[in-house]
Amino acid sequence: MKSADQAVTERSASRAREIARHGYVYGIWLLLVSIIIQFFLAGLGVLDSPSFFYWHVNVNGAVVGLLPLVLVLVGWFGRVPARTLWLTAAVFGLVVLQSVLLFPYRSAATGWVRAIAGLHVVNALFIFWVGMRLLDRTRRLSSTTVAKSGYQASLKAYGPDSRRG
Repeated sequence: MKSADQAVTERSASRAREIARHGYVYGIWLLLVSIIIQFFLAGLGVLDSPSFFYWHVNVNGAVVGLLPLVLVLVGWFGRVPARTLWLTAAVFGLVVLQSVLLFPYRSAATGWVRAIAGLHVVNALFIFWVGMRLLDRTRRLSSTTVAKSGYQASLKAYGPDSRRG
């Protein structure tokens, strides 16, 4: 039998995990928006003014690169499924790959080696696709959280025997 202190501690931990799950979901939305802003800033850098590349590379690039690491920690605490967390961590890896793919361009390579830098755009599309997959997973995650919290509310209201109909 649990003591009253243990029950309170478990409820507060459960509430903190639920808040972390909600924070993870909102963070994935923020990540997807920042990925879209990356495309926008790159387009402005090419078509309007190269000064937009500062924002593309340094400011928003840091957001797209570091936000997934924070979300992995928040999601881990909120008990987000491991596959979803690995997919979140993959965004960080793909952002690192973005920088590596630009190395031939920055080193003034020529020929087919320089063409490798063209994969930078393809990888950006892949990052966007992963962001969309994460958004899809968080929709399912938030719907199971709502369903689970509704089930828990019915247990509080009617007791554990209410399931037997």
